[in-house]
Amino acid sequence: MLPAVRVYLSGPMGAGKSTVAGAVADLLGTRALDLDERVEELAGRSVAEIFAERGEGAFRALETEALNSLPADVGVVSLGGGTVVDDDTRQALLRGGIVVTLTADSAVLAERVGEGAGRPLLGADPQEDIERILKARGEAYSEAHAVLDTAKLDAEEIAAEIVAVRNRSPIVVPLGSRTYCVEVGRGVRHRVGIRANEHSTGEAILVFDGEADRPWPADAIRDLTLAGKPPIEVKLSGSEADKNIASVQKVWDTALEAEIDRRAIVIGVGGGVVGDLTGFAASTLLRGLALGQVPTTLLAMVDSSVGGKTGFNRPRGKNLVGTFYQPKFVLCDVETLSTLPGEERIAGLAEAVKSAWIDSEESVAMLERDAEALLAGDADATIRAVRMSILLKSRIVHEDENESGRRMLLNLGHTVGHGLEAASDYRGIRHGEGVALGMIAAMRVAAQLGWGRHEETERLTRLLGSLGLPTNLDERLNSRALRFIGSDKKRRGERIHFVIPRLPGQTEIELVGLDELRAALEQA
Repeated sequence: MLPAVRVYLSGPMGAGKSTVAGAVADLLGTRALDLDERVEELAGRSVAEIFAERGEGAFRALETEALNSLPADVGVVSLGGGTVVDDDTRQALLRGGIVVTLTADSAVLAERVGEGAGRPLLGADPQEDIERILKARGEAYSEAHAVLDTAKLDAEEIAAEIVAVRNRSPIVVPLGSRTYCVEVGRGVRHRVGIRANEHSTGEAILVFDGEADRPWPADAIRDLTLAGKPPIEVKLSGSEADKNIASVQKVWDTALEAEIDRRAIVIGVGGGVVGDLTGFAASTLLRGLALGQVPTTLLAMVDSSVGGKTGFNRPRGKNLVGTFYQPKFVLCDVETLSTLPGEERIAGLAEAVKSAWIDSEESVAMLERDAEALLAGDADATIRAVRMSILLKSRIVHEDENESGRRMLLNLGHTVGHGLEAASDYRGIRHGEGVALGMIAAMRVAAQLGWGRHEETERLTRLLGSLGLPTNLDERLNSRALRFIGSDKKRRGERIHFVIPRLPGQTEIELVGLDELRAALEQA
């Protein structure tokens, strides 16, 4: 069992939230509470009276007060039908506990509520009103750790499934009807067949790097076959130098020659290159097929597998052709890191440092405490770093899916890092190593332009060094790398959106002239 994690049951009226809440509480040995009853207790009036006398706005304010004052011994909360409609409330619940939406067909819900006595949102035709409510709240209800149909299972079966979700503790990437979960832990890769069947009734196209008999592709082939989806196999090199249109064409042609249809799912098993290429292929095959990701490198787990960026490189630079296309599931299994060369695993830690610096002082301090364990590959420390990174990314992607604003923060270290990679023809430096040096470059620019402090540069450099990452920027920075900065996707004419790291949690985006940026890097 996890430490105390509160479960919130959401969904429309008639879904059975109160009944299921009691069953979940019994399984967990905790207490259930109905939020409407808590509101009535605070107001001294029934829900219907609050609506009639003070309106829905006052009721929602009382709901927020009730949520903020829940007794400590309450482990399961049955929410009101409209509690999660407010985005701030919904995101807070997703971050602070496990949210499960209970629902059913409108006819089933209408039968359960009868004439709707005491329900202020229902009129003469309850089913019509329920259909309207479901349509209006559909996107909000989809943003949950799980959505369960209560017409198909009894309360005890639903409760058992909710406890299983709680114990898996997935991370939600909340994007309305395109919401998906990221599972992090040991052995989660073996759920690939289950997840593929949840999101596809057709064939599976499995894209992987290396030979099919290597442990992780072999596991995926076996698990998909056991789930009734023996996969169509596509082997790629996984090399950054081969992250090109020819590799995408190989995925396209193999799938089309197998005569797949739009019910198929494309699944990537491998590092960031495989994940990006798989995602791009899935987004374009038959104008879009379901996508699943099973990242097997630390870099892919903490960054590229989550958030929906896909693409490939061109001679002018890295990832200049691509799409935004979200997966249906992501399975981050730290056991797959056991076969990763130490240098590759360590390189992936750079993205965790990036995430921590964007996130908060607490996250940076966690990496500093865990540095020795992370360097040694400790599984628990790695899980903490991966979860921290994905939690940050899920929040930012929810706010800015297509990188028009806040999501640019996730490019900390990447402008110069990508330039260093491109200058080496993607052979002389790993992506994570480039990001590490790129973060030091960003600190240098911030200090030169009066936006940062040398103390923070020193702290970041110590943290990167303690994790085994490179810190000697001048050894790599050259005129060719500086020229590639001009090809960055964030360029706007002769200026570029550059991510400036200040104190942890205070990273910002500034529009900087390219000449000014290059001069700041050369003069420091």
